[in-house]
Amino acid sequence: MKSESRKRSIAKTLSYRVVIAALLALITYYYTGSPGATTAITVVFNLGGAAVYYGFERLWDAITWGRKPGP
Repeated sequence: MKSESRKRSIAKTLSYRVVIAALLALITYYYTGSPGATTAITVVFNLGGAAVYYGFERLWDAITWGRKPGP
């Protein structure tokens, strides 16, 4: 059964967080109008979100349910 490498999980985490960070920054700036608040909220949220997403990816990698056997 194939599983993802840690490097692949990290790459997926980082690329996903870049997209989410941009979206969050746009929304936060729209509502606050403050570059400082936008930066603080975006950084804190995305550091926490990246850690949770990485752990979630690794947990799901350990679950075999729904996987098809590899060649």
